[in-house]
Amino acid sequence: KESNPKENNLVNKIEEFIIQKHRIILIAILAFAFILRLKYMTVNAALWWDEADYLALAKHYGLGLPEIAAPWRARALPMLLGIFYWLGANELIMRFVWVLLSVSGVLFTYIIGKRLYGKAVGLLSALFLSVYFEYLFWSARFSLDVFVLVVYTAIMFLFWKGYVKQEGNKYLYIAAGLFGFGIFAYESIAFIFIIILLFLILTERLNFLKKKQLWYALLIALLVILPFAAYNQARLGHPYPRFEQQVALFTEEAPQNELSRPVKEIVLDIFTYAKSFPYLLKWPLFIAFAIGLSMFVNLFLGFDLLFKGKNPGLKRDLFIFLWGGIVLLLFSLIQAFSAWIYEPRFIFPMMPVVFIITACGIVRIFNFIKKYNQLIAVIAVIALVSIGIFAQMTFADKLIKSKSDSFRPQKEAGMWLKQNLQKDEPVIGCFMFLPFVYYTERKAIGFTWQNETQVEEILQAHRPQFIVWDWHDPGCASDYPLQRKDKFLPMQAFFIDKEKTQPAVVIFQVIYKQDSGPPAES
Repeated sequence: KESNPKENNLVNKIEEFIIQKHRIILIAILAFAFILRLKYMTVNAALWWDEADYLALAKHYGLGLPEIAAPWRARALPMLLGIFYWLGANELIMRFVWVLLSVSGVLFTYIIGKRLYGKAVGLLSALFLSVYFEYLFWSARFSLDVFVLVVYTAIMFLFWKGYVKQEGNKYLYIAAGLFGFGIFAYESIAFIFIIILLFLILTERLNFLKKKQLWYALLIALLVILPFAAYNQARLGHPYPRFEQQVALFTEEAPQNELSRPVKEIVLDIFTYAKSFPYLLKWPLFIAFAIGLSMFVNLFLGFDLLFKGKNPGLKRDLFIFLWGGIVLLLFSLIQAFSAWIYEPRFIFPMMPVVFIITACGIVRIFNFIKKYNQLIAVIAVIALVSIGIFAQMTFADKLIKSKSDSFRPQKEAGMWLKQNLQKDEPVIGCFMFLPFVYYTERKAIGFTWQNETQVEEILQAHRPQFIVWDWHDPGCASDYPLQRKDKFLPMQAFFIDKEKTQPAVVIFQVIYKQDSGPPAES
C-alpha cells in the first residue's frame, strides 16, 4: 500500500522532534516525576516498621541513639544517612533526599534505555517508571528497595559503558566500588555478580579471565567490602550477618514450613511474581510489555551468532534478558522455598528492564500500524501510553492515600512520650518498639503482656512512670492491664479511626503501692 505523503510528513516531524528535543522531553519527564513525588512526600503520617528500623539505625550512627536493629540489617546506607542527621537534618529533609533518589532512578532508566535501544525507548521507559504505582508508593516511604533500583541501574549502565563498550575503565571501577558498598546496603545487590558473570561466560566464554581491568575491578570491590566486613565481624560477630540468617532460614525454618508442602504448591509459588505482571503494569502497559518480549526471539534463534560476536544487537538483548530474567528467577525461587511473603517491591531491580521492554513493545506497535496508516499509528500509541499512565497514577493515588494514616497512633504516642519521659528514662513496652525508639530517641525495654511475671519483674527493676500497650504488636495481645486497674491507669489513647472508637496505642501510668514500712508499735 502506498503511503500518504501527509502521513509521512507527520511521522517524520515526530521522529525529528524526539531526536532533536529529547533533552527537553527528558527534563519535562524528570520535572513531572519530581513534582509527582513532592505531592506525596509528606502524605504518610508516620513511619512503618522497616522505615523506623533503618532510620533509627541512621540516628544511631548520626546522633548516638541506642542500636536495637536486628543484627542482619544492612548498615552501609544507615551509616551514610547518619551523616545527614549529624549535620542537623530532620525527617522532612530526609524525605526530600528520598525524592531526589527516586527521581535519579527515572534518570538512570532513561540513560540505559537510550544507550541500548534509542532515545524513544529511553524516554518512554523513564516515563513509565516515573508513574509506576509501586515505585511511587515506596518512594513516599524510606524504602531501601528504591535505593536498590537506583544502584542496580547505575551499576549495570557503568559496566556496559566501561567494559562492554570500552569507553573508559574508570566507569567499570566506579561500578565495582558501588557494588562493594551496595551489598552492605541491601543484600539483593549481590545478584548483580551472577548476572554479569553469566553475561561474560555466554559472550566471552572464559576469555574474560584474561582481562586485567576485570581483576582490578574485583580488587576495588574487595577493598570497599573489607571495612564493612571487618566492622560486622567486630560488632555483630559475622562478616555478613544476613548470610548467616538466610542459612538458618533455609536449613531450620524452610524444611519444616515450606519444603514439606506439596510439590505442585511450590511450583505454583515459583510463578507468583510472573503471574503478577498484569496487575503491576495494568493491562495497557502489560500488552505492550508482552509484545516487547518478542524482541528476544532473535536472541534465541541466533545464539550461534552471539558466540561468534557477529551481531552486537544480540549482546545487548542478552544483557537485558539476563538482568531481568535472573532477578525474576532468584526472587521467584526465594518466594517458593523460604518463608518470605510476596512483595512486588522486591523485584524493583528488574523494573527498569520491564519498562525498557514495554517501551520496545510500544515502538513495535507503532512500526506495525504505520505500515497501514501512520496517523492511526500515532493516535494508537498516544492513546495506549496515555491510558497506561492514567491507570498507574490513579491506582498509585488511591493506594498511597489509603495507607497514609498507617501507624499514625505510634507516631503520636512516641511524640507524647518524648515530651513526658525523663531525659534518661527508657520506653517500656512490647518488643516491636522500634517506632517508639525512633520518635522518642530513647532506649527501649521490651516484654510480652502475656507473661505477667515478666511484666512485674520489669516494673520492679525499672519502676517506669509509663508503660505502652500497642495494638500493632502481637506481644501486646492481652487484657492484663485492663484486669489490673489498681496498677495501670490509662493516661493517653491514640486511635486508628477518626471516630476514636478503636484505640491502637494506649499509654498507661503505673501505680506503685507505697511501702507500708515496719508494723507500728502497740
